[in-house]
Amino acid sequence: MNKSTSKIKEPFLLRAIRWFYPKIEKIAPSTAHKIAWNLFFSPIRFNRPERENSVFESANQTSITVNSKEVVLFDWGTPGNPIAVVVHGWSGRATQFHKFIQPLMDKGFHVVGFDAPAHGLSEGKSTNIKEFFTVLTHIEKNMGPIKVGVGHSFGGVSLLYAIKEGLDLNTVIMISSPTIGEDIFTNFRKKINASHGTSTAIRNMVVEKFNLSFEDITACELTKVISIKNLFIIHDKNDLEVPYQNAEALHTINPLSELLLTNGLGHTRILRDKKVVDTTIQFIEKIN
Repeated sequence: MNKSTSKIKEPFLLRAIRWFYPKIEKIAPSTAHKIAWNLFFSPIRFNRPERENSVFESANQTSITVNSKEVVLFDWGTPGNPIAVVVHGWSGRATQFHKFIQPLMDKGFHVVGFDAPAHGLSEGKSTNIKEFFTVLTHIEKNMGPIKVGVGHSFGGVSLLYAIKEGLDLNTVIMISSPTIGEDIFTNFRKKINASHGTSTAIRNMVVEKFNLSFEDITACELTKVISIKNLFIIHDKNDLEVPYQNAEALHTINPLSELLLTNGLGHTRILRDKKVVDTTIQFIEKIN
């Protein structure tokens, strides 16, 4: 199998869940749906690989508290310079952007990232898009206006949601981001071997607990109700986590956006590709 498109080895717990979940769903669906709800909002932590150690060690680290969870922030470069925020995806961490840090600093940016609640070094077992927004709001209020946002996967969606909720940001680069609500649920159901009824149950619980329609916080719907001047969408055709048609759908809704489709980089290795980094920097240079 091509190394660039192979799947990350799944934790044993996830494989076990895939085995027992359909059995519980069949005999006790309401119990199964509560389990699915918790799983849906509970990321898996992965260890930081050695290749990210350099930017981890060079970062200035601070922390804030979000819903009683200590959240770790990282920043690189000169405070007071324009801020470029990097937002990781589900089960990710800030240092996954290690290839972007120096190029952004070279262009005069103060680069800020964070391990969201329940991710990386931050506390918690579960999180949601509102908590990502809370951290972004803290950065804007306490570190300065955010000029550029680079988001991977769920991180890209969280940037659009933050704009909807009032974050002043006109330039967003979305990499490997899910944009279609049903695709998000399809991927989740595959991971735990669930039926379509699980999707319906989670949709209903989102409305009940957050007073939000799930579709209203997907990227395709968010772009219909926000004003974003500069949007660059990057996605790989061999992404096994989020089909590249998600990127095409978002580009269709926002035809003024720019779209780059790559080949052979998958869902996460795309963050380490020189062409992706260079093209991102070129896009930022062009519009600033």
